[in-house]
Amino acid sequence: MCFETKPGEQAQFDMKEKVQTIFETGEVVKTYIPTLTLSWSRANFRKLTLDTKVETLLSFLAESFEEMGGVPKTLVIDNLKQFVEKPRTSNSEALLTAKFIEFCKDYDIKPLPSMPYRPQTKGKTETQNKVVDQLKNYNGKYKDLMHVHEILAIINKEDNESISQATKFPRVFLLEKEKGDLNPLPRKEIRQKYHLKLNEVKVSNESLISYKQNKYSVPKKFIGSKVGLSVKGHELHIYYNNKIITIHQISNNLLNIKNEHDLMYENYHKKLEDKPNETIMNEMRHINYD
Repeated sequence: MCFETKPGEQAQFDMKEKVQTIFETGEVVKTYIPTLTLSWSRANFRKLTLDTKVETLLSFLAESFEEMGGVPKTLVIDNLKQFVEKPRTSNSEALLTAKFIEFCKDYDIKPLPSMPYRPQTKGKTETQNKVVDQLKNYNGKYKDLMHVHEILAIINKEDNESISQATKFPRVFLLEKEKGDLNPLPRKEIRQKYHLKLNEVKVSNESLISYKQNKYSVPKKFIGSKVGLSVKGHELHIYYNNKIITIHQISNNLLNIKNEHDLMYENYHKKLEDKPNETIMNEMRHINYD
């Protein structure tokens, strides 16, 4: 058995970048898989994201701490620009970003930036990133982003239930023991600062949501459900249970439908063919899908 750190002492953060995901339709999407590994138990927490904005990564860390039920005392990070403005050297400490410093203070966790080109400092997560490569086995079979989330959850569960070569114990077994040594979570008001800021809307019977009077499609499985909207630049990100399910380019089009959502409105479009354009525009602007 090899225990390099004490229970609850340390977690390590890393990210698998630009994972190529291919849907049944042939569409290719670049995804990112941030990973948080508890150093003692080797338990892993993973999530699929479509961007690496600091708000997205801090939200992942906050969710992971809530899932494990506490906060480790230290956090090993690499030199991601979202967290580190100037890397650590043999002669100087790293310069961290203001948002990351605030996060560490809120969670009472000590950041430990890695030295550049010193992967042994954070080797646990980089080794675990190989597990994420299993996602490639399903390329061309993914129905939508939610399907990718589901496969990642299965892979992560199997990984945590497997026996660690270093400790000779299943990760989930040691995780239950390690939870008692974690520091307590900050109060709810502090944690909420790092939750994704989403505008909740209901998916219509036509599998559409409204944003600024225009309609955007989501997969049909979410009809009748509430989803969350977040605007990032010129993109509309749509979430279900804090998991990204689709992205649209924000446009002035009244209907914005993705081919992979397999939505057909043949009868409705046929009715529109015989009407003047201005009448069509007025009717569509006043459709209430909710």
